[in-house]
Amino acid sequence: MRDPFRILNTLEAAYVLDVATGRGDFIKILRDNLKSYIKIIGVDSSDKNVDRAQKLFPENDIEIYQMNLESLRLDDNTFDLVTIADSLHHLENMEAIFSEMLRVLKPGGSLLVMEMYSDGDQTDAQQTHIMLHNWLAAIDRKLGVYHHNIYMQDEILSFMNKLGLDDLVVDAFYHPVDNPKDAKNCETLKRTCQESFKRLESLEDNEELIAEGDSLLDRINNIGCASASKLLIKGIKPLSNKKENLKEK
Repeated sequence: MRDPFRILNTLEAAYVLDVATGRGDFIKILRDNLKSYIKIIGVDSSDKNVDRAQKLFPENDIEIYQMNLESLRLDDNTFDLVTIADSLHHLENMEAIFSEMLRVLKPGGSLLVMEMYSDGDQTDAQQTHIMLHNWLAAIDRKLGVYHHNIYMQDEILSFMNKLGLDDLVVDAFYHPVDNPKDAKNCETLKRTCQESFKRLESLEDNEELIAEGDSLLDRINNIGCASASKLLIKGIKPLSNKKENLKEK
């Protein structure tokens, strides 16, 4: 299978920031593929996620902190690489968070975004993953937690194009699955469904969501599941402020 993360081997990035780091899944990818790093810092707004990630990375060159992502406690122009993975759909104010990410990124440094998408040529098993995610998002929203449905490719690219990055590179990829009905492959999704049914018990007017969850469990058993396709997008922070340069002229 083609390795989508081979791009990390081409980067010279001593100081790395991973935003909305969650449980640290993308930090594992950075650690294993980025040979040039000296220190990786992960930040997340959730104390629970930070506690889990800190236990996963006892290394001195990986640090995890709890921070407000819209107001990072980090200096300007500090990092050679800033990343965010599988998190755009959780960000209520993407503009503010990306403004902070670009603030702490050095001019000439790389911004790397990975995000799944809902459209395109996806298998029935991948559609299971998309439908499940959107069901979970609906439950979160009913509980008052911001959670957007999976974005389409054009929505993600439209946002990225507004950031003013140089040399934008876009790669679409997916992880093929030999047997979508494999029990191990679907075990996590089934467990997530069962846990979500417990969350639904506290909600009024939950019949429609419960029926949707039952249908999803049947779909996992009958069709199987596979991860949705993703975009991996890299851009470079300009060396100078183009707007300021235009004013000077």
